[in-house]
Amino acid sequence: MPVTDPTLPPASYVTGALWGLFAISIWVGWILLTRFGVTTSLPPFDLTALRFGCAGALLLPIVIRRGFAVRQVGLPLLAAICAGAGVPYVIIASAGLQFAPAAHAGALIPGTMPLWTAVLAMAFLHERISGSRRIGLLLIPVGIVIFVGAGLTNLAAGWWRGHLLFLLAALCWASFTVAMRRAGRQGLTPLHAAAIVSVVSAAWYLPVYVLVLPHRLTAAPWGMLVIQTVYQGVFVAIVSLYAYTRAVGILGASLGASFASLVPVLAMLTAIPLLGEIPKPLDYVGIAAVTLGVLLSSGAYQALVTAMAPAPTRKTHLDPGMAHAKAPSSPEN
Repeated sequence: MPVTDPTLPPASYVTGALWGLFAISIWVGWILLTRFGVTTSLPPFDLTALRFGCAGALLLPIVIRRGFAVRQVGLPLLAAICAGAGVPYVIIASAGLQFAPAAHAGALIPGTMPLWTAVLAMAFLHERISGSRRIGLLLIPVGIVIFVGAGLTNLAAGWWRGHLLFLLAALCWASFTVAMRRAGRQGLTPLHAAAIVSVVSAAWYLPVYVLVLPHRLTAAPWGMLVIQTVYQGVFVAIVSLYAYTRAVGILGASLGASFASLVPVLAMLTAIPLLGEIPKPLDYVGIAAVTLGVLLSSGAYQALVTAMAPAPTRKTHLDPGMAHAKAPSSPEN
């Protein structure tokens, strides 16, 4: 996929940027709302049930019309897609937010996802990482160590448990991303994939949740249940995916993916007034390094340079890490 279209008018860049900003605002809201939910009245098992119960019901018509794409992409690939973006990811990420601040989730999940994706893509898709992308991948762990350094040494705070879960959640989403790259070559669209993930997750998880797992839905306030259900099941699972794919469709793969680099910064800043999580001065240095690392490792820096170049010298080129992808998948939520 071309990183940028050299004939794209400025108005289209603005439109694509607005779609991208809309998508990441939903992802940041997911981190904050989930953090609030798991630390008050709704444990991870409950939030997962609300998310896939709602999204599964809304997206069921797509699966009925298009099927589960087993013949199209194969059962192993579908299993990786459903596991990477389904119940395991949501439970692990939500559980991590019980132990560590929202800003740490914003840094560790979208921050380390490019690292995991690069490793998996090199192993399974035989992709090569070079140039500015390699520099970005090196910057990410440096920034993370700076940002969460206090949590690594302060065992009494218990943040290390959330950090480990965030790293595992990032690995889950990276697995989904790599699997979707391969499935995308075989014609599986992001919306169809989201429908399959939601329906399959609801089909097996809801019975287990009702019969086996502990739940506190009846003890939670009705207002919180409505807000979490609509946000988790509609905005995160459906609307953010649509907005992100629109941004990618207009701007190209790498430039569209660049908006993920804003998630750590926005999660940290919005957590200050909404959750009272005050960062330390060194945190800003760490989050800046993570943001720059995500920007470079996604290939977005090259895309931005190309997009800002004068029209006569602007060239369409391929990002080695995105060349065969129909569209990258968002580090949502």
